[in-house]
Amino acid sequence: MRTLPEAVPGAAAADTITPTVGGDAIALTATPALPALLYQEDVLDGVRRLADGSIDLVVADPPYGLGKDYGNDSDRLSGQAYLEWSERWIDAVVPKLSPRGSLYLFCTWQYSPELFVMLKRRLTMVNEIIWDRRVPSMGGTTRKYSSVHDNIGFFAKARDYYFDLDSVRVPYDAETKKARSRPRFEGKKWLEVGYNPKDLWSVPRIHRQDPERADHPTQKPLQIVERMVLSSCPPGGLVLDPFTGSGTTAVACARHGRRFVGFEINPAYVDVARARVASVMPLARADAAQAAEAAEAAAAASIAAVPSTPAAANDAGPADALPHLAS
Repeated sequence: MRTLPEAVPGAAAADTITPTVGGDAIALTATPALPALLYQEDVLDGVRRLADGSIDLVVADPPYGLGKDYGNDSDRLSGQAYLEWSERWIDAVVPKLSPRGSLYLFCTWQYSPELFVMLKRRLTMVNEIIWDRRVPSMGGTTRKYSSVHDNIGFFAKARDYYFDLDSVRVPYDAETKKARSRPRFEGKKWLEVGYNPKDLWSVPRIHRQDPERADHPTQKPLQIVERMVLSSCPPGGLVLDPFTGSGTTAVACARHGRRFVGFEINPAYVDVARARVASVMPLARADAAQAAEAAEAAAAASIAAVPSTPAAANDAGPADALPHLAS
């Protein structure tokens, strides 16, 4: 097995690490230029492997502090203990963001005010997004309104954060286009390419019979995560999911030509993520090739900017495909 190199901030490269567990990377894909690596360990222990400033996008879906069963006690914290744990992982992850990087946080309304304040002290808040889970009305509580949404915080490292709106525009339907067919609207870009998604995302939750369903109690819809990846990570860029779960973020990256690195403590979910990513075919090979070229160009630029150092005796190939710190 290869020795992990010293970290080079922003460095990327073109091969993968032998798939093992216990602190070393599990290769989810075999594509050298667009790798997806998953560490079977707690993000608080493993995030040191990633160089500061190396991550273009963080998609974080941590335990909500509601006592869900993830095959361990990771969701047993509540109240102040949960908030203290949240601040620990936030402080560990935020420095990894690149200068134009951004972060999405899934959370529940019970803790969103405190979590958003934590993040606003460290980053710029761009949006609060409401995910309407499209839960059908079937009785429930009689002492309060039924909770049918999740909160999503969208934060950025700086005001000039990367954001590609055109990649996630929503097409107008035929009736709307017809209503806007008057001469004054002819040639308008917004009419042809679609409208800006609003901050209320009505996407059905993954029900038990859904073909997308994996063996995970709080799996997020691919449609939501793809919107984050497409809009907030450049082609060939690097996405971090500190709580990988069933691997939805890794799947979105594999489909759309982004590199991926993640952490997951439950070995059963690691297996689920590997199986899901293995079945993915990129949506457009031309786009994937373009993303691979972008990743290789970024790697070459970052390596050229750093003085060369002697390679380890057992490290004969090119540097690792993702930025690491020495373990």
